[in-house]
Amino acid sequence: MKRLLFSILILILLLFVGYHVLSMWKGLTLYQENLSRESLLKAIQINPSYSDPYYKLGLFYQWEIRNINPQESLNYLLMAIKRNPLEQEYWLNLSKIYRRMGEVSASERALKNAILVFPTSYQGRWVSGNLFLQEGAIEKALPHFSYILMNYPNQSHLVYDVLTRAINDLEYILDQIVPRDPFSFRQFLSYVYERGDQEWVRKVWMRRESFGFKADRKTTLQYVDFLIAHQELGEAFQVWKARLHEEGKAIPSDNNLITNGGFEEEKILGGGFDWKISEPTGARISLDPSTAFEGKGSLKIVFNGKENVNFQHVHQFVPLKPDTEYMLKARLKTQAITTKSGLKIEVLGIGSPFHKTSESLIGDHPWTELEILFRTPPQLQGGMVRVRREKTDKFDRFIGGTVWIDHVRLLEK
Repeated sequence: MKRLLFSILILILLLFVGYHVLSMWKGLTLYQENLSRESLLKAIQINPSYSDPYYKLGLFYQWEIRNINPQESLNYLLMAIKRNPLEQEYWLNLSKIYRRMGEVSASERALKNAILVFPTSYQGRWVSGNLFLQEGAIEKALPHFSYILMNYPNQSHLVYDVLTRAINDLEYILDQIVPRDPFSFRQFLSYVYERGDQEWVRKVWMRRESFGFKADRKTTLQYVDFLIAHQELGEAFQVWKARLHEEGKAIPSDNNLITNGGFEEEKILGGGFDWKISEPTGARISLDPSTAFEGKGSLKIVFNGKENVNFQHVHQFVPLKPDTEYMLKARLKTQAITTKSGLKIEVLGIGSPFHKTSESLIGDHPWTELEILFRTPPQLQGGMVRVRREKTDKFDRFIGGTVWIDHVRLLEK
């Protein structure tokens, strides 16, 4: 037993020594001594030509709450730079302490030297730009932020966040700051989406051609979905139609506001005003090429009879206008639909409370037309059409059977 414990002790000791040898080789340790003013002064006595203790003393007199002394900080930073003038971090902190002491010209000279020492450094450009912004010297700050945008594009959102807080002038940012190339425009567009400002997104989108940016399908749909989310369905639909035309997709010629109302394609563009389909527990949804009221197929929903499904998982946004009469029609075919709560179609308002619904179908029905005649309220911003089956508290609540949907049409009267 003693031999085993001795062996374990030797192993631990070897691992400890091995770690420290490896740490010295890599320049790493698990802990770092808490350097005090006394230890730094002692390090200077041991090696007066080494710059780092002077620099750390400069920081010590900036941040040690009981020993804050800007002049001492300045003195030690100058001594560090005298010994190593090629360390950009020394110049940056020298600029900061000069600024704290109100010596603006000296601060700017230190910044200039920091950039000369390492002109491609992100840190140098970032600190310089921010210090100039704090002084209100926007024109002096912009070259540094522009350099970051051109050479460190992964930092663009951070740059735009700082600049929009300082400037908050979209036209100025677009004209003077955003690099005039498609990649940079895409990044700025992404930033304004994150910002969530509807007017900024719209104005930036309208300037895309001046940056040589040609929107692809994904970018266009992002804009369409953004407008829908902000209840601008009329404008979103115009962008949607323009994209359909650009891609050579068929635009309904009979004024039908429903996209892909016959479910002839799995999707038209995806997103936007396409059907949005998801499967709840207890139902399976698919395109059925073997069954159709007209055309090549229909949408098929199969309920497994084991769930009380609250079905609202097939819907489409529609560009309804306020105070306007419409007619919504759809053809449904049902087979063995159980429960008293069947399948129907409904239309809901966006921007104003509004809801109209058709009759519901249960049991077996051949192709049957469901129809809703309605007039929209004055404040309406748009609407949604969806297939619906409401959850029920009745005894026979578990829904089974199959429904097919085809020939969905929404027409202004």
